[in-house]
Amino acid sequence: MPHSSLRALCFCLVPAVLICNARQPATAATPEPVFLYSVRKGDELIKMSAESFSSPDDWKEIVTLNKMKDPNAIQPGQILKIPTRLMKLFPLNATLVSASGDVQLGGIKAGVGTAVPEGSKLQTGRNSSAVLELADGSRVTLLPNTLAELATSRSYGLRGDTAVSGSTNWFSGLMRLSTGVLETLAAKNVKRNSPLQIETPTSLVGVRGTQFRVAYDDPVSQNARTEVLEGNVRADNPAQGSGTDLPEGKGSVFNAAVKAIAVVELPKAPDLSKVPDLIFKPQALWPMPATTSYKIFRTQIAGDRNFDNIVRDVVVKQGNADFADLPNGQWFARVRSIREDGIEGYDTVKVVQVMIPPQPGQPARQWTITGDLLEMIDGKQVLRFGHAGLDISHAVVASVKLARPPFTRIGRAVFKGDVQDIRIELGALEANEPLELNLTVAQQDGALVFPVDYAFAALATAARADGALKRLTGQASTSPAMSESATQTQAERTKQTKAEAAEEARQRAEELAIARAGEKAQPTAAPIGKVEAKAKASGLPKSKPRKNPGKKPRSP
Repeated sequence: MPHSSLRALCFCLVPAVLICNARQPATAATPEPVFLYSVRKGDELIKMSAESFSSPDDWKEIVTLNKMKDPNAIQPGQILKIPTRLMKLFPLNATLVSASGDVQLGGIKAGVGTAVPEGSKLQTGRNSSAVLELADGSRVTLLPNTLAELATSRSYGLRGDTAVSGSTNWFSGLMRLSTGVLETLAAKNVKRNSPLQIETPTSLVGVRGTQFRVAYDDPVSQNARTEVLEGNVRADNPAQGSGTDLPEGKGSVFNAAVKAIAVVELPKAPDLSKVPDLIFKPQALWPMPATTSYKIFRTQIAGDRNFDNIVRDVVVKQGNADFADLPNGQWFARVRSIREDGIEGYDTVKVVQVMIPPQPGQPARQWTITGDLLEMIDGKQVLRFGHAGLDISHAVVASVKLARPPFTRIGRAVFKGDVQDIRIELGALEANEPLELNLTVAQQDGALVFPVDYAFAALATAARADGALKRLTGQASTSPAMSESATQTQAERTKQTKAEAAEEARQRAEELAIARAGEKAQPTAAPIGKVEAKAKASGLPKSKPRKNPGKKPRSP
């Protein structure tokens, strides 16, 4: 690439977060951008020139710039100033790691794994989202109705570095946002020629290792906003020549016609503890939290806890989010408050279920367990419970797992909604072993629902415990009122690997296929692992359906 093209790029190479306009050439008033290189053992300037600079003779300019008497007398730890225009350039592709709905690259539909070269434009449609992984490991999420360009994605190598040796290359990246919202998680401990930058028509935001949002989604005001969730960023208004540092928990609004920049606090994560986690159709209205400070909220729905696949993104101004067009099943919802100036705050995540209407004449209620009992029989532990809220068409898989890695399943029951007395044999367990009960329901229309999970602990003595199951909250943070065993269970579940989660989902899908085929209750433990084998061999008598499922079951 000609030197004149490289000069047009602005790189901020000092340790401080400093932003330059990436499209303005260096002038007499603007010092030429330089790379501050710390000499390593074995470095030779003339050899470096041949391997890493545009010309083998570029070492001569380095000698002059650094006022060196002897080009061969460089020592480890010595700092050399190297103009970036002299360094070899390696373009780097980004990768589309998630694509949900209508995602297009250069006007063509794009899918997971698509390479995104420098200069490419990505666009997401309504109810669509995409996650772009940059060459330095940073991830940029494009929310619905977003158009952005990967304007710069390149590295400058030293000592024989190539475009594939990202661990030693110095990366430079710039995303240009035309409309919509970008949520960025910048990789930490990465060598960069300049801060990772997000540019809008009215702002330029640069960051080194942090999590932040940049939005340009209001065509009327033409405001851009920046919200810093973690770390620090530098944000500038090039049109006004103004800028500000934004630390964690702060945000600002930028407008090309306004020089002053106000730095404000981000709203705290809203409390969703009183917001229902069940949404009944056909209305499917989900109430927002009641607060005195904020009346407007952004609500996003995704099929995964990481929100890589966002399928709904709505701003709620009237107190209820309308999800009537959302398919039945389990979803992850995150909600954040919005200030009057448009600045958005921290998220709270909650698991919600969208369900078909209840049967005619039946009250709209969430399915839950009733009358649970944990007891010891011949040295083996048995869990029994009833249920309320299911109808005869529902198929259910109930699994009990250890609430610690590797989350081994020790018992299960597969049953239909007309079975009232569920019995799961758990076998011999360590005293106070933390356990978890997962319940998966298939509705009449085939939609999967995960109504609620429960935590409990194995008995410590040959006794029984009524009401041992404690519900696990669906929110990201645990409730102070949650029992110690439930808190421990939820903490351990966060350690589950993707492979373990995938295997669990596969098992549930297979079992639900059996349940939907019409299989009745199976109170024996699933033959997985030594503990389950013991449970299967326990020879416990079969339970009988209770006449009144509202009462607690008695010990056989």
